[in-house]
Amino acid sequence: MGIYTKSADGERQIGFVHTESNPGVRGDGIKGTNLGLTVKLATTMLSIPTEVTIAGSAWNPDDGGLSEFDFSIGSFDHTMRVKGTVSDEKLLIDVQTAGESFPAEFPVGKDLFLSGSMGTAALNLPYLEVGDEILVDTFDPLTLSKGIARIECVGTERLTIGGAAVSTRVLTSTLSGITTKVWVTGHDEVVRIETPFGFVLRKVSQAEALAGLDEGAGSQLFDMMAVHPSGKKPFRGAKRMEIQIAGLPATVKIPYDEIQQRLGANHVDIRSPAGPIPDAAPLADPGEYLRGDPFVQSGHPAIVKQAADVVGDSGEPWGKALKIYEWVFAAVDKTIVLSLPSALEVLRTRQGDCNEHTVLFAALARAAGVPTRIAIGVVWSDDMDGFYYHAWPEVHCGRWIPMDPTLEQPIADATHIKLIEGSIESWPKLVPFLGQLKVEVVDIE
Repeated sequence: MGIYTKSADGERQIGFVHTESNPGVRGDGIKGTNLGLTVKLATTMLSIPTEVTIAGSAWNPDDGGLSEFDFSIGSFDHTMRVKGTVSDEKLLIDVQTAGESFPAEFPVGKDLFLSGSMGTAALNLPYLEVGDEILVDTFDPLTLSKGIARIECVGTERLTIGGAAVSTRVLTSTLSGITTKVWVTGHDEVVRIETPFGFVLRKVSQAEALAGLDEGAGSQLFDMMAVHPSGKKPFRGAKRMEIQIAGLPATVKIPYDEIQQRLGANHVDIRSPAGPIPDAAPLADPGEYLRGDPFVQSGHPAIVKQAADVVGDSGEPWGKALKIYEWVFAAVDKTIVLSLPSALEVLRTRQGDCNEHTVLFAALARAAGVPTRIAIGVVWSDDMDGFYYHAWPEVHCGRWIPMDPTLEQPIADATHIKLIEGSIESWPKLVPFLGQLKVEVVDIE
C-alpha cells in the first residue's frame, strides 16, 4: 500500500506499507497467522531530508487475539526494538535501545489487536458483516500505549484497483476520538485506508510503491499539522498570551496549572513565569516526576553519570536545571528524527528534534533530583507563521517552570500551548488535536 498526503492538489506519495499474512502452526500445535509489516516514509521536512523505517512481525492464534510481536523502528542513526508476549492476560514488553533492554508489563484482555499511527492499526481488523460493531483492546508497540477501539462495518462499496472493479466492505475504526475509514475485500484484504487528518493508504503494485516516493511532499505534510491562528499575531518571546481554543472533541480536556490558567470554556491565559521561588517548600510527593521509564531512563548508570558531570557542584534545583538545559542545547544537534525518542539513544547519537531534546533533558534532570514532567502541545514559529506541534520539559523549583532546550529558552515563552502531559505512552492522546485544533489569539504581551 502506498502512503499519500491528500490535498486539493491530489495525492502525493510519501511512503509505503508492505504487509504479509501467512497461515501457520506453532510447535505446540496451535494454528494461527503470521503477520509481517514493513513501513517506509521518505520526506523532506523544513528542507531536511528525513526517513523512517518500521519492520516487524506478529503471531495471531486462530482462537483470537494477539500472542506475540517484534517490531523495530529506525531513523538515520536512531534505532529501537520492541518485543512483546501475551500470557495470562498480561502483556510482557521488552524495549531494546542503545544496547540496553528495559522490561515493562501491561494488563490486557484476551482479544488484543495491534494499533498504530496513520491508520496502520486497520491492517489486522477482525471480520465483520454490515451492521456488526465491536469493541476491542488495542496496543501500539511503538508508543507502548493501550486503547479501546470501536470497529463497525457501515456498508459496502466497489472500488477500482489495478484497473479491476472490486467489492469491498467499509469499516470504521475509532480510537482516541479519531475515526479511520477502511475498505476490506471479501478475502479480508485491506485495500484502502483514509484518516481524518489527510493521510491515505491504498493498494498499489510493488513497482508503484517503490518508485513513486515524493520527498517534496514533506513540506505539505508539515503544513498539514500547522495551526494558523486568528486574532492578534503571536511572536516568539511573549510573556503572556490569552487565547480561545476550538475544534476539540467534547471528551478532550487540556491541562491547567499556574502557567496555563482557565478563564472560561476553552478560554486560556498563558504566562511565562518569572523564575524559581527561593526557599519554597518542595513537592510533597515528587516520586512520579523523578522515576524513569523505558524511554526516560533516569536511573541508568550512563544517564546518572552524565547528569553528575553536567551539574557538578550545583546544589539547588534551579542551578541544576539551568546547567542541564545549557548542556542539552549545546550537545544535541538540531535534526528532525521520525523515531521514538529514547534518552539513552539520544545520549549516544547527540542528535534529534524537540522530542529527543525533551526526553534527554527529563532523564538527566530526574537523575539529578530535579522533579521534571514532559509537556506536549504547540508553539509559535515566526519563520513558519503558525503554531507547530512541539514537546518541552517543565521542572519544579518552588513552582513549575517550562524550559525549552530545543528553542534556546531557559524559561519557555507564553506561546507554548500545553495540550497533554506525560511520557511517550501519553502521546497518542495528541491525535484528536491533529487537523482539528483552532486557536484565536485574544491578547498577547
